[in-house]
Amino acid sequence: MFRKIIFGILFLISSTNYSQELRIIDTATYSLRKEIIKENETQNTLFYKNLKKLYRGKKRKEITKLYKSSDDEFISTIKKNRFVFDKRFTKYTDSIVNVVIGNNDDLKNLELDVYISKNPSVNAINIGKGKIILNIGLFKYLQNEDQLISILSHEIAHEKLQHVNNNIIHIAELQTSKKRKEQARKIRKQKYNKYNSSFKILKNLMYSDSKKRRKREMQADSLGYLFFKKTALYNPNYLSALKLLAKFETLPTIELDSTIYKTFFDIPNQPFKEAWLKMEEFSDYDYSKYKEKINKDSIKSHPEYQERIDKLQKDFSELNLKDSIHKNNNANFIELQKIAKTQDIVSFFDIEENGLSIKLILYKLSKDNDNPYLKKWLGKNFLALYEAKKKYRLNRYVDRLNPKEQSKNYQQFLSFIWNLSLDEIKNIGDYYSKD
Repeated sequence: MFRKIIFGILFLISSTNYSQELRIIDTATYSLRKEIIKENETQNTLFYKNLKKLYRGKKRKEITKLYKSSDDEFISTIKKNRFVFDKRFTKYTDSIVNVVIGNNDDLKNLELDVYISKNPSVNAINIGKGKIILNIGLFKYLQNEDQLISILSHEIAHEKLQHVNNNIIHIAELQTSKKRKEQARKIRKQKYNKYNSSFKILKNLMYSDSKKRRKREMQADSLGYLFFKKTALYNPNYLSALKLLAKFETLPTIELDSTIYKTFFDIPNQPFKEAWLKMEEFSDYDYSKYKEKINKDSIKSHPEYQERIDKLQKDFSELNLKDSIHKNNNANFIELQKIAKTQDIVSFFDIEENGLSIKLILYKLSKDNDNPYLKKWLGKNFLALYEAKKKYRLNRYVDRLNPKEQSKNYQQFLSFIWNLSLDEIKNIGDYYSKD
C-alpha cells in the first residue's frame, strides 16, 4: 500500500541547507516496533472475534479475509520501518488529534491512532479501525498548521462515517456478482499470489464506481469541515488545503539535464561511458500520447477537486473569501516543516524507492554540486542498488521502462541505471560513500 509512489510525484525543491549528518529523524528501535506490532496484533485478534458476532457464513469469511489482508500489510509496513517514530513528530500529531477531538463532542468516544509514513508525497489516508496515516510530505508542502488540521479532520470524518468498513462490506458483497466470477476464473489460472490479486481486483471494482467515491469524499469534506471549524484558527484554511492538493496533482515532475550524468559519473578509476546512456528503441511510440495521457489525467482529476471545492463554498458561505490562505506561525509546525524539507531523499531511500531518491539527488546536485550530504546519500543509494542487483531484485527499487507511462526524460534516467553493470554500480557507490 505504501511502498509504490506514483511516477508523477512532485519534486518541489526547497532552499534548505542540508546537515552533514545523514539522518535527522530518529528511526524506531526494534523493541519499539515490536511493541507496536504486538499491540496491533492483540487488537486484531479481538476485532476478528467481534466479526464472528456480526456476520455469518461466506460473507463473514470474505470480510475477515479483506480486513486480514489490510492488517497484515500494515504490520509488514511497521516491520520494514516505513513509519516515522521521532517524538517531535509523534507528540505533535498526538497533540493536534487531541485538540480536534477535545473541541468536538461527537468525537469524544472515537479512538484514533495517527501514524506518520516516510512517504514524501502529499497525501493522507484513513485505513479504518481508527488508524490514520499522514505522509511526511504533508509537513514539507503544507503552508500552515491549519491546513494539516484540515486534512486530519477530513480523514477523521472518514473514520466517523465508517467509510472503510462500509467499503469492505461492499467488496465482500461483490464476491457473488457476475463480474466477480469472471475475474475469479482469471485468478485461478495464476500460480502465485492469488489472494493479493483478488484483493487488488476487488479494490478496483470498488473504486470504479466514481459516483460513490465522490459522494464519500464530499461527505468527509463536509463533516471534516464541521470538526475543523471548532478547532482551527482561520476557517478558509480548510479550503486552501484542498486547493493545494489540487495544485500538486497537476504540477509536472522534474527533468534532468542530459549533462548531469557525465558531470557526476565520470569518476576516478571509472571513466564515463556513453553506452550508459543508450536507450531502448521506441521509434514506433508517439510521445505525444504520453503528454495527452497526462493532460487527460489532469482533466479527469482536477474537476473532481473543483467539484468538492464548489460544494464546500456552496454549503458554507464563510469559505467564499478570495484570499483563502492564511499563514499562522505555529512554532512546532514550522520546526517540523524544516526537518521534513531535508528528509525527502532519506524518505525515498527508507521506502526503497532508490531510483526516485537518486533522481532527486541528481536534481539537487545540479543546483549545489559540491554538497557532501547529497553525495553521501548518492553513495548510499548506489550501494543499495548494488545489493539489489546482486540478488536480481533491482526492479523492486528502480522502475522498468514503460513508454506508455513515462516521459522520455525519465526513460533516459532509467536506461542509465539499468545499463550499469554490477561492478560499475558498486564503484559509484564506493566513490560517493567514502569519507
